[in-house]
Amino acid sequence: SRLPVDLGTALVDGRLHHFVAHLVVRRSWWRGRVVAVMNAQWIGRWDVAPRSHPDDGLLDVLDGDLGLDDRIKARARLRTGTHVPHPGIAVRRTAALQLAFERPEPVWLDGERVGSARALSIRVEPDALTCVV
Repeated sequence: SRLPVDLGTALVDGRLHHFVAHLVVRRSWWRGRVVAVMNAQWIGRWDVAPRSHPDDGLLDVLDGDLGLDDRIKARARLRTGTHVPHPGIAVRRTAALQLAFERPEPVWLDGERVGSARALSIRVEPDALTCVV
């Protein structure tokens, strides 16, 4: 069978990149702002975006900057997706977004670091790919 899949696109430091599952902006997991733009539910064994689906025409965005205690608790709940809702993690669903940072931050697409950026322009391309199973 043939299944449609959305594709994420991101302008990172002036270069266009594509991602299928996720884009993550973070300097460290343990301090500072962490942003996850999800086209899929999972990053490895972590259920990062429990409502995300790769063919809904939307990106699920989680944006947080938690203190160390809350960060440890949220990370422990990532496997079950119960880290959200959390007052320190903003969650939204959108087809496009702009992100800005005070300084260049490392950007990871589908687990691979592609560079650093102070500003990102991200959007979803609905049904851009077809997966043949």
